[in-house]
Amino acid sequence: MASDPVSIAKSVVEQELSRLFGEVEAAAKHTSPRLSQLAWIIRDFTLRGGKRFRATLVLAGFWSRRWGRELDDDVRKVMASVELLQSYLLVHDDIMDRDEIRRGGPTAHAWFRDVCVKEGLLADCPHYGVSQGITVGDLLESLAVRLLSSTSPDVARPLISRYTDGLMKVAFGQYLDVLLASLPLEQVSEQDVITVHTLKTASYTVELPLHLGAIVSRESSTKLLNELSKYAIPAGVAFQLRDDIIGLFGKTEVTGKPVGSDVVQKKKTLLVVKAYEFAGESERTRLREIYSTGKQPSVDDVNFVVRTVEETGALDYTLRVIDRYVAEANRAIDEMTETSREAREFLRELLLKMAYREV
Repeated sequence: MASDPVSIAKSVVEQELSRLFGEVEAAAKHTSPRLSQLAWIIRDFTLRGGKRFRATLVLAGFWSRRWGRELDDDVRKVMASVELLQSYLLVHDDIMDRDEIRRGGPTAHAWFRDVCVKEGLLADCPHYGVSQGITVGDLLESLAVRLLSSTSPDVARPLISRYTDGLMKVAFGQYLDVLLASLPLEQVSEQDVITVHTLKTASYTVELPLHLGAIVSRESSTKLLNELSKYAIPAGVAFQLRDDIIGLFGKTEVTGKPVGSDVVQKKKTLLVVKAYEFAGESERTRLREIYSTGKQPSVDDVNFVVRTVEETGALDYTLRVIDRYVAEANRAIDEMTETSREAREFLRELLLKMAYREV
């Protein structure tokens, strides 16, 4: 392709966020010198890593009709805003999941907890870390809205409307995700898992950025948005199912999270739900002990889950489900009439990378 959306997205996001964080740092310094740590962590957490996947999809949506057209200030702001949204959600997700590592460094709440200990603050340091982590997420989300609201008047309102709709779906998905982790394993179905993936990943990670990019292009239509949705939902579900496989079988240097963290958090992934369905009674009993009691999973428990997922055929089943969603997304591309040839080629290439990336 003549233009590389990934490298362009990374460059744009770096420039826009560096400028924005400079403004935040200046405002914080002017307000109180005690705000320096807050201003520092939002920059460090957001810029320390990340593939800028969502910003790339904004660009793909912007180019969906005319591939390679010149970027304006509005689309640059939208590309940066979705990365701020991603950081906000990750910060709060890490608190809920009690994760310590993100993007090769400490999670925001863990960093503030450690600062509390190091500086000898008169506080319950774990609670202090969580409290400040919530504040970090809130600030990042406000900056995302700030960028969207600073776009041109003709696109600002539809952008914010679509953004808030996407954020509502993420909240629905997160609620269900936390709830499923708290239910007995035998009460969680395959459809429960797919519903969470649709709300929490497909609609937010793939559909929302594509829609925002199309809207800010000023060339969108209801038909175009529907075509993008028919691709985005199955592509996003396939992406999350692959992510679940990587989360169970991948290494920390690949996932950026501790090995077995999904087991420790008792996440009811499709791998686990189908392993329970396919397993014999002794394996089911052990899985219930791991996922349906207050017991903290051990390293042996993690290894047992990995082994059981493979031996019961749950891994193979999940791989077949991924293939099914990939086929659905490919059909959606084949049926597109509102997008350019280059956009369709990019979406197809991206689909394969999302669904079949290495563990």
